[in-house]
Amino acid sequence: MMLEHFVLPKPAFSEYVCYPDSLGRYNDYPQHAERREQGQMMDYNLHFIFSGSGYAVNNTGGEKLLLRAGDGFLFPRGAYQQYGTIPEDTWDVRWIHFDTTIQLPHLREAEDFGSWFFTFSNKERFKQLTEEMYGLCRPFETRNEPRLSALLYEILVELAQHSVRLEGSAGLEKQNVIRAAADQIRHRCEEGWTLERMAALSGYSAFHFLRLFQQVMGKTPNHYVTECRLVAAKLLLATTLLPITEIAARTGFSQTSYFIRVFRAAEGVSPKQYRTIRGQSAGRT
Repeated sequence: MMLEHFVLPKPAFSEYVCYPDSLGRYNDYPQHAERREQGQMMDYNLHFIFSGSGYAVNNTGGEKLLLRAGDGFLFPRGAYQQYGTIPEDTWDVRWIHFDTTIQLPHLREAEDFGSWFFTFSNKERFKQLTEEMYGLCRPFETRNEPRLSALLYEILVELAQHSVRLEGSAGLEKQNVIRAAADQIRHRCEEGWTLERMAALSGYSAFHFLRLFQQVMGKTPNHYVTECRLVAAKLLLATTLLPITEIAARTGFSQTSYFIRVFRAAEGVSPKQYRTIRGQSAGRT
């Protein structure tokens, strides 16, 4: 049995955009069950399930939902809350009660519907982040406040990027495939990328890949390739004395004139001016 429960004092600094009130982990604890009436708890309540199973009541329809490893739930401030483990298959659940002023989609959805149920990926990352939070609470010191706030912020943003509604686990797998393809494209951005070649990384048709990529990454694949090439070019401008023509060629731009035009449109300055401001002009660092 593992029961970890940390309660934090109110932060000395009042301007954090998010901050935990309490947090912990329950594992192999068959008695774990909670019921809170509306208005009793004025913090957000976030739970991640890493093994075992449990349940939670959906405040939209009132049904009891079965939750398994890789699922989680979020209750907004003041909501009715009812949840617990299945005693025959006790869950390993990590939880954070917190307050925030951040406007993220899953927080808004929880506010709008009284609860939000999700499936998440990147599990090892969430374990790492929560473990670091626990370490900062053993024992708590005031100097740990900024890091605790930063870790909570990271968890909330990671959750926004690596989760879907409970019924959408197939969509989560598609998100992961698109992000993996995007990483491959970034690492080899100097290569000649057609839409068909990028789509082949995912196994989807070009049409399906284009639509999914825009949904997940917020931009078209071609726009993404150009952004990646510009980032690579900026690094070379800032850290080398390579000629502009060679930097253009090394980062996948077929013509130097096109590279200069695209760079100026994106950065507001020419590559030469960028190097003067940021980089290796006359050996300056």
